[in-house]
Amino acid sequence: MGARRIAELSVFPIGLGCMPLSDRRMLPERPRAHATVHAALDSGMTLLDTADIYAPDGANVGHNEVLVAEALRAWGGSSQDRDRVVVATKGGITRTPGPDGDHWGRAATPEALGRAARASAARLGGDAIDLYYLHRLDPAVPFDEQVGALAAVRDDGVAARIGLSNVTLPQLDRALALVGGPEQGGIVAVQNEFSPRYRRDADVLARCTEQGIAFLPWSPLGGASGAGEVGSRYAAFAEVAQAHGVTAQQVALAWLLASSPVMIPIPGSTRPATARASAAAAGLSLGAEERARLDATEALDASVFPDDLPQPPM
Repeated sequence: MGARRIAELSVFPIGLGCMPLSDRRMLPERPRAHATVHAALDSGMTLLDTADIYAPDGANVGHNEVLVAEALRAWGGSSQDRDRVVVATKGGITRTPGPDGDHWGRAATPEALGRAARASAARLGGDAIDLYYLHRLDPAVPFDEQVGALAAVRDDGVAARIGLSNVTLPQLDRALALVGGPEQGGIVAVQNEFSPRYRRDADVLARCTEQGIAFLPWSPLGGASGAGEVGSRYAAFAEVAQAHGVTAQQVALAWLLASSPVMIPIPGSTRPATARASAAAAGLSLGAEERARLDATEALDASVFPDDLPQPPM
């Protein structure tokens, strides 16, 4: 499978979703977390996805960004190899500790998003964030103002490129009207949920394909709890996997890649072996009949993190 593009950048077709490395439910020891990132990079991956709120708790906001920066510094790849690695992060969600647990909110005013982006840039190091997303929309701030705040992060040199996460087609179209797409240096990537279980944003994917905007599905295997059930929940994925001598999860990633030339799945991992297995899926070629069988499977269309949850981390 050939490289994919994020604006002018060329990246491996599959990236590493780093959130599980900071999830308190799975939290690996630091050496294993670094080894997982290194295994992904050694397998050819060149995109690492993080966010400021990916952390074990609200007292440790920025945990995942720090971990990613550490792992990159400790990686044995050449300086030329490191220069090819793209780190994407996100801002616009707040997470603070409280006596009854973490409190979650949104903050996408120009001032708040600017502060969040500068803090992320400091944790990641380097001259500018490679790709910065507005993580989720702030219902208290007009949409146009939020897109303007995102553009200001780019214009101020804090981030080289900008994207949107968890948006609808009308919202994406409005953002494109405001700041343009990749050719105008505007929205170059969209990160929405998409997987065998959730395909409700097919219209957003279609627009991204039409406009050459990278589409990076979060939880491409259905989230941490659903990834292991791909084969048992969807018989067609298990059958195709058996025919190729691979796993149903690898078939799912290959199926996503075959759905659009702008698709760049970012499966998460907490172990080097699963990071390597995800990277290997980029080499799996599916036939037209196989893709049709997989397309015909029935999605649950149940989001891993629906908007009504108090903790929207993705």
